[in-house]
Amino acid sequence: MSGPRVCGCKGIRSCRLCMATNAQEAGPRLGGVSRDVLSCIHNASSEDELPVESFPEESQQLNTSVHPEAGPRLGWVSRDVSSCSHNASHKIDFEGIVIIEDFVSEAEEADLDRAIAGTHFVNSQSGRRKQDFGPKVNFKKQKVRTANFTGLPSYSQFLYQRMKAHPHLSDFEPVELCNLEYCQSRGAHIDPHLDDDWLWGERLVTLNLLSDSVLTFTLDSVPDIEVRVPLLRRSLIVVAAAARYSWKHSILPGDVVGRRIAMTFRELSKEFRSGGSRGQQGVELLKLALTFSGSAVSS
Repeated sequence: MSGPRVCGCKGIRSCRLCMATNAQEAGPRLGGVSRDVLSCIHNASSEDELPVESFPEESQQLNTSVHPEAGPRLGWVSRDVSSCSHNASHKIDFEGIVIIEDFVSEAEEADLDRAIAGTHFVNSQSGRRKQDFGPKVNFKKQKVRTANFTGLPSYSQFLYQRMKAHPHLSDFEPVELCNLEYCQSRGAHIDPHLDDDWLWGERLVTLNLLSDSVLTFTLDSVPDIEVRVPLLRRSLIVVAAAARYSWKHSILPGDVVGRRIAMTFRELSKEFRSGGSRGQQGVELLKLALTFSGSAVSS
């Protein structure tokens, strides 16, 4: 674009606001999202059926293998699928996803929405708006500043306590919360990426509020493969292991219907934990975070 943007997009990033300003149309759209979605691209014919396992009521850990020689068809399958490999000479492991359904109630969701609305959002990339509760980080120079970090917000304390009571998260100690708002009207999305692993640890934990969506995983080495994991309304999703470190994740524009808020909590990497080279700094960050008296860090 030749002039200043009306949104938070930079470089090649774009959303409907800046694309409309530039008299362009938004990118290709996908259809609405079902609550019953975990899918992959594979070379199966439309008559093929995928193996299915039971889906526990409380949570499900997905360990999925996907076929590396994908065909052109996107196969929608149930969220309780354990494999989507067809006629494969070998498999690609996809592991590290845990979904905890109904992590908060409808009333708690409404309370969180009101509490989040009490803090100013700043424009972010690709049509998103954000609130940051965490240290200022320069990932390129590997520097962390705590001058303006006052901790996680008070309304997140009950979420932390509930996480600690769950077997998958009993040792999870969040040091950052990022609230991201996605609106369909803005064409909000996030491009395929890997989260930093210098400061942030293995588990990325996101509470999905207000609407369903889908988290799409891709692997650069096998560009024809997609794994699509449900982001169910009021559910908590944990991304770890290969899904965290090997597979890029994204939210496609067409998978945002209405308005959605993602509350993403991050833990510290081993370098910032006890015994690590920056363990003392990690102790100070965590102590600040768990005061639950924080205000959003200005952009």
